[in-house]
This record gives sequence, structure tokens and C-alpha cells, in this order.
Amino acid sequence: MVRLSRASLESWVMIRRRMLRETEAFLDDALRHPERQIVIPAVRDGEAEFTPAFAGLFWSQVLGSS
Repeated sequence: MVRLSRASLESWVMIRRRMLRETEAFLDDALRHPERQIVIPAVRDGEAEFTPAFAGLFWSQVLGSS
């Protein structure tokens, strides 16, 4: 088992709080603006596949937006 110093434990507490605040803000915004949601396309495994062009377009839209 790895022992954490008091300083690293306090750092973890701060990181955890920041992650929770950021997640809460993200979820609040998503609930306030459902029109901004991104629909993730899905197909059953083995039944179909996405073309490289479709995959490129999807990921450029997802990763290009802020």
C-alpha cells in the first residue's frame, strides 16, 4: 500500500473538489440547454459499420466544439 503524505492528501482533496465542481457545472449546463446535446450514433456490433468519412465528420464536430 502506498502511503500519502499530508501535503499530497490535501492536494487530492483539492483536485477532487475541483472535479466535482466542474462536473456539476457541466451537468447543470446540459440540463439547462438540452438543444446542445450531441447524439452519439450507434449500431449493433457486426451489423454495420461507420464509413471513415462519417467517423471523421462526427469526431471533428465533437472535438472541435467547446
